[in-house]
Amino acid sequence: MTDQRTHQEPRLATSNVDVLSAIRKRRSIRRYSGEPVSKEQLDTILHAGLCAPTARNLRPFHFIVIQDRDRLEKLAQGKVHARMLAGAACGIAICGDKTVEERMEHLYADCFAATQNILLAVHGLELGGVWLGVTKDSEWYRLIRETLELPEHIEPAAVVSIGHPAEQRPTPHTWEESKIHYETWSAQ
Repeated sequence: MTDQRTHQEPRLATSNVDVLSAIRKRRSIRRYSGEPVSKEQLDTILHAGLCAPTARNLRPFHFIVIQDRDRLEKLAQGKVHARMLAGAACGIAICGDKTVEERMEHLYADCFAATQNILLAVHGLELGGVWLGVTKDSEWYRLIRETLELPEHIEPAAVVSIGHPAEQRPTPHTWEESKIHYETWSAQ
């Protein structure tokens, strides 16, 4: 018997920000107004994450949306560089399923591609966000696992803090020719 369920796409927001501008101008925003993020905005951000490329198209990522104030506070207190979560409208934990992708370097790469898509969508929707790295087996890693009740086969890779910006950050000069190499390392 075939599955007769239909998969209806969520209602998604649009953006007037072109992708190259978003890449150049996106900044980490750590202060938020307190205004909530709409369901349409959140679905758009999550959909962007789901559009990320993955090794062998395995799509091992899962996203845990964190809107509960107590959970956000707990995660914010667990890492000095995660304090902005306390004032965020929400957070998204980007996790990888080790039963889907056993090669950890690919699992992390896939999760990080999704994280970048999420950050670009956040910027495109004129929201602010910060990529919070998760160091394997750190105290914060253990706190995330406990707070989000992750099963053993789910690996937390990153958390993104999201909210309406209460600050503006200048776009820095990022072009560095010394970091560009053609053909070989030593060729200039």
